[in-house]
Amino acid sequence: MTMQLIDKLALWGRRYDRQVVPRTGSHRFALSDLMEMFDCNTIYELTPVVGGKAMATIEPDPIKKLKVSLLDNGISAIHSGPDDWYEVRRMPPSGDLSRVRIIAHAADGRETGEIRMVVGRRSYAHYFEDDPGLAAIERHTSSN
Repeated sequence: MTMQLIDKLALWGRRYDRQVVPRTGSHRFALSDLMEMFDCNTIYELTPVVGGKAMATIEPDPIKKLKVSLLDNGISAIHSGPDDWYEVRRMPPSGDLSRVRIIAHAADGRETGEIRMVVGRRSYAHYFEDDPGLAAIERHTSSN
């Protein structure tokens, strides 16, 4: 889903606020903190940035019901390591959408990559209404 022009205009000019880990109050997010923070969000756009160069923007596929994964499409794309920590900056939402920047830092503090996202509340448009795997099993067992 490409953001509508009105949504883009509403987010334009807003400032990013530095986020804290709710559990600790720290600005340093571990990978598990990131995954927990965005667990109940749908990622509508994700752009990895490596070496200052933005890679292709990834969006969910509503036909194939493919969601964008923070871990697979973001963290893996910027080649973040197990000792990295993350800084999260988020704009206040405009309606249901919010822009997010996740900046990866090596253990020594230098920036190693960035993930730019547009997120919103969990959207069930990216899920199958009926699980195709369960439907195939049901058809197979009912034919026997």
